[in-house]
Amino acid sequence: MHPKQKADDMRRTTVSFEDEQFEILEKWADKEIRTVPNLIQAIVVSVLRGEPPNVPNLPGLEKLQGK
Repeated sequence: MHPKQKADDMRRTTVSFEDEQFEILEKWADKEIRTVPNLIQAIVVSVLRGEPPNVPNLPGLEKLQGK
């Protein structure tokens, strides 16, 4: 959450992932020293801004890229 933004101004949602997908998100979050929810927020915000997310090279990612 942005420091100047109040919690009341935020909306929450729930996102579900397959185990394999979540494991990759966990590895990515660990690499960036973030929580998974914070990483997901950063990915979504970057896409909304028209910026591609900076996806690191992670083990297991190649299995998902063809799906």
